Amino acid sequence: MALNKRLVSLVKLLLVAGLMVFVFRQVPFEDRLVYRQGNTVVEEKIIDIEGSWQADPLAFRIPGEAASRTADLGPQPDGRQLDVAPGFLTYWHNLDVGLFALGAFCYFLTALIAGARWWWLLRVNGTDVSMAETLRFTWIGIFFNNVVPGATGGDLVKALYIMKRCPGHRVQVLVSVIVDRVLGLASLALLGGIAVLFALDHYGEIALAIWGVIGIVSLLGIIAFSRRLRHLVRLSWLLGRLPHKIGNLLRLVDQAVFLYRNHKLVIAASLFAGIGNHILSVVSVVCIGDALGVGLPTFDYFVLIPGINILTAVPIGPNGWGVGEWSYKYLFSTYGARHLTGPMAAEAMGTRGVALSVLYRLHVTMWSLLGGLFIFFERNRVTRAEIEAEVEREEREDDVERRAARG
Repeated sequence: MALNKRLVSLVKLLLVAGLMVFVFRQVPFEDRLVYRQGNTVVEEKIIDIEGSWQADPLAFRIPGEAASRTADLGPQPDGRQLDVAPGFLTYWHNLDVGLFALGAFCYFLTALIAGARWWWLLRVNGTDVSMAETLRFTWIGIFFNNVVPGATGGDLVKALYIMKRCPGHRVQVLVSVIVDRVLGLASLALLGGIAVLFALDHYGEIALAIWGVIGIVSLLGIIAFSRRLRHLVRLSWLLGRLPHKIGNLLRLVDQAVFLYRNHKLVIAASLFAGIGNHILSVVSVVCIGDALGVGLPTFDYFVLIPGINILTAVPIGPNGWGVGEWSYKYLFSTYGARHLTGPMAAEAMGTRGVALSVLYRLHVTMWSLLGGLFIFFERNRVTRAEIEAEVEREEREDDVERRAARG
């Protein structure tokens, strides 16, 4: 079992590393002056931009030369068009610190709101945990999700802290974590699904994907809440034949349906609170993107970022590394290039997307270190042995349930 876990972790690490290498091999790191005739590039010069890459005239230096030069961008006397193509790090060098700080503060608020929503779900389940404790354990979960590599996610760790705080509420705590995660993803999908309806001409494929997911999840929810439909589709039998991890997760969701079925108002309010929280989360990315000078309109962020966040929620690497960079590059270059001009628009927007993704992920990692501080000062810490024991217990219970469903 331990060998299998190490093998899975190794495969995930290799996948993340492969994605990072693949993305960064396509990202230019050198600044360039680009001369073009119409949409055809006729000449490129490697330069080192001095000051802002958005300045006109542009100040730069040719590598190997001591003297600085300037150039007027746009139409040239010889009929060519002159553009600047900054390298990856140049976007960081010109960061607007004020806008970046505003975006970072917005992320901090989203973590607080998410913790408050989880506290509400815990209280409904009969636990007496305080808001301050829930927020502290939320940051510890964020720390494990974004900083600590390995197969153990932050959801399990923060659940164990609540279990130690509220003995005898194991199932309720685990179910609250699952409900919180499902509501978070559902509100994220709804935000993207609503936004994309206002730009179907540009985002038709994304709209189809998002609303397809929403439709499938809604259908499963209807089946789960209806006793008659559950019996008709033989839900328990189906869950018993799914792979271990998927079946275990869906069984917890199934338990959540019955624990929260009399609290529909709480579920609905949590869902709408999640939408508001994700709006703030997108605003955080907008501020950091504007601080870099990405040049993507605010509305486009509300279509693209929910989809990216759903993809990076897949637990492959800590903080979505690799998957996030690929997603930003692909979606920004595919759907954001129309906001730039010239034959290198897709490359430029893809590079800006990767610069935004890496900076955003680094800043989230820094915020996540707060959870490490909370662990350091936590008197009743969750140990590695307790984590392993909980994982083994879930596996045993899942095995018993699968045998019962099959027999």
